[in-house]
Amino acid sequence: MTIEYKTNHVQDYNHPAYPEIIKNVGTFDISVIVEEDKQTLAVFKNIPGLIAFKTTLKQKDEVIGEGRGTAVINRNNKFIERSVRLAFNNSILGAVFHSTKILDVLRPSVERVSVEEDLEGRDKVVSFADEELRYASDKQKNFLRKLIDANCDSGSKGKYLSELNQPLLSSFQCSKLISSLLHK
Repeated sequence: MTIEYKTNHVQDYNHPAYPEIIKNVGTFDISVIVEEDKQTLAVFKNIPGLIAFKTTLKQKDEVIGEGRGTAVINRNNKFIERSVRLAFNNSILGAVFHSTKILDVLRPSVERVSVEEDLEGRDKVVSFADEELRYASDKQKNFLRKLIDANCDSGSKGKYLSELNQPLLSSFQCSKLISSLLHK
């Protein structure tokens, strides 16, 4: 299979950034618990019209984030529903914001993506392997260059050289090219 990618189309499954994008896609089992923030209300009991929410994010029984949101209803801010929603939304945003480093732990351990066409060539089959995305080393590129010179006629040489000269050629892609030339 010929591996092509365009560096300006990161959504293309052949682009080296695609495995990093895939790592962030999925379904996470996270509970969002929103409650009235009685602690904040007690601390600021001297502020009339204070609305306070506390949001806790949990995965199973582990707390992974907590956020608070407040608003005040007074003569300057008469919109009750909007004020309540603002405090509510701010508490959720705060919980998500404060959990971002913890959420890195939740991501699946997917590092490398390999792609194969189905028999009709319509769809792509994506499979994953646990290894860091690495760019092709100079040693790997030099070996590939020698194989191209030794095994390719003028027609296929240009195709292989254009793939070799891609600025973000991954180690995985380079290995596939080497393998295709060794088995030619």
